[in-house]
Amino acid sequence: MAAKRLLEVESKFLFEPSMVATLKSNGGGPPFKRLEILDKHTFRDTYYDHQDILSRNGIWLRLRKDRGSADLEAKVRISGDFARSTFDEVTDRKVIADLIRPHLPQFNEEKEHFGLEVLADFATMRQEFRADDKFVIALDCTDFGHSVGEVELMAVDEGTAHQEIDAFMAQYPWFFKKGKAEGKLAAYFRAHSNTSAS
Repeated sequence: MAAKRLLEVESKFLFEPSMVATLKSNGGGPPFKRLEILDKHTFRDTYYDHQDILSRNGIWLRLRKDRGSADLEAKVRISGDFARSTFDEVTDRKVIADLIRPHLPQFNEEKEHFGLEVLADFATMRQEFRADDKFVIALDCTDFGHSVGEVELMAVDEGTAHQEIDAFMAQYPWFFKKGKAEGKLAAYFRAHSNTSAS
């Protein structure tokens, strides 16, 4: 019996850049039980599609340039929306081609980026933390002026993972503000008057 794939389960949240210093010092009330500062880096994402067909079917094909590497991957939405979602991440080019083919049978498997057009292109500065030995907190600031946070878990059972994330965020309302968070792509489309976010 094949092992079940790990899924990326995430919830986005509003965050104020002014709160980062408080987060780094774990100075909120109540403080996190444990907080590790993991990383800070900048990467560039270029998303590809044709007439928004892939994105309308929950497939986001992107090239991420990060620390000298350029990796093509497909993020496949299993459930959720722009704010609270579960994704399968696929990096094998042949598997990506198999995902694209039912939606875009005319695509060119031999061409770079499968011959698709650029849907979005932007850079993100990300700061990452691990809280309470389990939850990854990612704070993203884009080059077009949008900021959004994510709490992420890699899990097999998405339902349980979402419950754990919800309970975790509810413990620390001083940092996880209530309100609808807008994801980077939705904000990009809005900023560029692109109807793909509708």
